[in-house]
Amino acid sequence: MRNFLIAVFVIWLVIVGLIMQHDKATAGIGAGEIVAGKTQIVFWHAMGGPLGIVMNDLVDRYNKSQNNFYIKSVNMGGYDTLAKKVLASLVANEAPDISQNYETLTKKFIKHNKIVCLDDLIASESEDIKADIIPVLLANNTFDGKLYSFPFNKSVPVLYYNKDMFAKVGLDPEKPPETLDDMVLCCRKITQYHQTTPGEDKSVYGYGCSKANVWGFLNRILQFGGKIVSDDGHKSHFADAPAINALQYLQDMLKEGIAKEGQAFDHQNDFIAGKVGIIESSIVSKVFMEADIKTFNFGIAPLPGHIMQPTEGTNPEAYPGVINRGVILSGSNINIFNNGDPKKIAGAWDFVKWFTSTEIGAEWSVRTTYLPVRKSSVDSDIVKKALEVDPNLKAPYVQLDYCQFEPRLSAWFEIRDLMADHLERATIDMGPARKYCEQMGKDVDAILKHATY
Repeated sequence: MRNFLIAVFVIWLVIVGLIMQHDKATAGIGAGEIVAGKTQIVFWHAMGGPLGIVMNDLVDRYNKSQNNFYIKSVNMGGYDTLAKKVLASLVANEAPDISQNYETLTKKFIKHNKIVCLDDLIASESEDIKADIIPVLLANNTFDGKLYSFPFNKSVPVLYYNKDMFAKVGLDPEKPPETLDDMVLCCRKITQYHQTTPGEDKSVYGYGCSKANVWGFLNRILQFGGKIVSDDGHKSHFADAPAINALQYLQDMLKEGIAKEGQAFDHQNDFIAGKVGIIESSIVSKVFMEADIKTFNFGIAPLPGHIMQPTEGTNPEAYPGVINRGVILSGSNINIFNNGDPKKIAGAWDFVKWFTSTEIGAEWSVRTTYLPVRKSSVDSDIVKKALEVDPNLKAPYVQLDYCQFEPRLSAWFEIRDLMADHLERATIDMGPARKYCEQMGKDVDAILKHATY
C-alpha cells in the first residue's frame, strides 16, 4: 500500500509538472515580464468563439491605450480546465496575474492568501467604484464585508420564444408568457395546433429544456417563493413545498407531452430549427443562436413567474395577483493573484478598472449580452441606444431588480452534480416529485453538515 501511494504521488507531481510546462509555453509565464517596455500581465480565461473575439478586441485596445502594461490574454479552454490549471499553478507558485474564477475557488484563495483584496486597491481611487457596482454583483463578490473579486462575465437566464409560431397558432407574438400558468397554456396551444392541424409537423412541441437542468430548477424554486439553503448554509430547502412544486411543474409538462427534454444544447438546436416554441436559456445564448435563426422572428423576455396564493391565516387582499419572479446569476469573476510583484498587481488592477469602466463595460455588455458591472453602464447612451435598436436586449436588465446568486459553499459543485442526478431520475422514472425532492434534501444535507461558507 505504501509503494502504491508513493507511486500515485509521483504520478500526480509529473502531471502538475506537465501542466505547468504547458502553461509556461502558452501563457508566457517565466518568459520575461517586459514587453516593449511594458510590464506583462498574464490573464487566463475561458472566453471562446464570438465572445472571445470581443474580449480579444478589447484587450488589444487596452494594450494600445497606454504605455505601462501589456495584457497577455490566454484562453485555457473550458471553465473546468481553467479551474484545474489555476489550482495547479498555485501549487507550483506559478499563478497567472489575473484569471476568471468562480466564487467557490475565490473562497479557497482568500483562506490561503493567494489573491489581493480589492478594497485595498479601491481605497486609493478618487471615485467611489463600489457605489457604482450593481448591488447583486457587489454582494456576489463580497466576502466577510470585503471585495475580493470583480464581476466579469455575468449572465442571467431569459425566455426565448418563436414569434412567428405564436402568431400561427393564435397567440399574441408581442405578449410572451408572464406567469408559469401562462407558459403552460402557450405550450399546450403550440403542441396541440401542430398535432391536430393537417399538414403541420407533428413533432413540434411547446417547451424545450435540457435534462437534469439544475439552473432551471433553482430558478423555479425562487419563482415558487422558496429558498435554496438556509442562511447558515447547513440545511437545504429541497424538501420544501416550493422545490416540490418546481419539479412537479416540469414533470406535469413532460407527462402532458407539451414539453421535451434533450441533452446539453438539444433544446437550443430545436429552437433554431423551429421545432420548439419556447425555451429558457442564458441571455448569452442569443449571441450563438441568432446567427443561425434565419427563417423566423424570435423574442426574448424575462422568465415567467408564479402568482403567489394566500396561505392559511393570511389576508387574501395582500396578494393582488402579484407575480413572484426569480432568476439566478451565472458566470465568473476576476481574481488578482498575490504574486508579490507590486507592478503586476497595479497593472492587473488598471486593466480591471478599464475593462469594467462605464463606457467599456457598456460596450462589453452590448456586444456579448453579458451584464454590465456598473450602474452607470446601464444608464449609458451606449446601452440606451442598443436597447432602442434591439428590444431583445432588455430582458436581462429588467431582471437585475430581483436577481439572486447560488450559495457560495465550498461543496457547491459537488452538490450541483448530486442535484443533477436526482433531477434526471425524476424525469425518467416520473415518480412523485416529493419523493425525489425529499431524497435530494437528505443527500444534500449530509454534505452541508460539513460544508463551509
